[in-house]
Formats: sequence, structure tokens, C-alpha cells
Amino acid sequence: ESSPACLAELTELAIANSSEIEVIEQRLELAAERRQQTESRWWVNWITIDPFELVQNVLGGGNVGRDRLQVAALEVEEANLVRRREEVAENLTREVIDLVLNVEQLDRRLDSLDGQLQTQRQRQAVMEARYRTGQGSTDQMLRMWQRTDDLQGRIDETAIEQWQVVRALEVLVLDDGHLAQEDDEG
Repeated sequence: ESSPACLAELTELAIANSSEIEVIEQRLELAAERRQQTESRWWVNWITIDPFELVQNVLGGGNVGRDRLQVAALEVEEANLVRRREEVAENLTREVIDLVLNVEQLDRRLDSLDGQLQTQRQRQAVMEARYRTGQGSTDQMLRMWQRTDDLQGRIDETAIEQWQVVRALEVLVLDDGHLAQEDDEG
């Protein structure tokens, strides 16, 4: 259902089970580790007996400058990865909301079609009773039966469409192991 709590839970599951977000998280961890390693060895750059290298380090060049540039590049990479993770999470949120709303819309359509089918079947029963007593034509009965069959076909198509949307939502929010278990069960 499209209640805020349900949407939040489904979105959380989709984000938790997103392979793209998992890859981004791994890359973030790697970038953070590389940045920390580079920062932790800054002091080593100051240990030198070469006066030229020491002057370069003091002026912001040399190995100190190289390491600072590397740290800055890693910080930019981390920021880009965080931005990308947020984009993916936002897209997943939109996709979950769209799918849930689609399921609800198809549910309403199924209810409406079911009501129309019940009414059509009542009309058909009345028409069949009249037809048996000689009232009405075969052509009218054939059209009545065809309308009933058409409504049933629309119901079946809508139910299949709804199942496909529900399945897409399941794929989005369930982890692969849980999805495989459901496939085995039914």
C-alpha cells in the first residue's frame, strides 16, 4: 500500500538490496582507506637529507604537494560517489513509489472490472432465461456472451499486468536469496 510507512520500508529494502549502491559503498570504503593511508604517511615526506627536496616540501611542492593533491583527488572521488549513491537511492525511491501506485491503480481497475463482470453476468442470466422462453435472438445472445468473455479477458489481462508489477517490485526490494526461495515455493 502507499502509506508512508510501507513506502519507507519498501524503499529501505530496495536501497539495502541494490547491487549498484553496494558497489558504490565498496568504492567509498576503498577511497577512504587510500586517503587515510596517504594522510598517514605525510610525515614521512618531511624526513629527508636532501635540502632541495626539503625546500620543495616547505613550499608546498615535492612529495608533500603530491600527497596533498592525491588526497584532494580522493576527496573529490568520495564526494562524487556520495552524490551518485544519493542519486541511485532517489531513483530507487521513485521507482518503488511508481510501482506501488501502479499496483494500487491496477487493484482499483480490477475491482471496477469485477463489478462490471458481475453486472454483465446478471444481465446475461436474465437474457438467457428470456432466450430459453423464445424471447430474444441468437445474435443478441452471442453478443451478450461475447461481452462477458471480453470483460473476463480484460480482468485476466489486468491481473497479469498487476502480477508483473508486483513481481518487478519484489525484484527491486527482495534480496536474491529470498527471491530464489520464493521461486522454489511457488
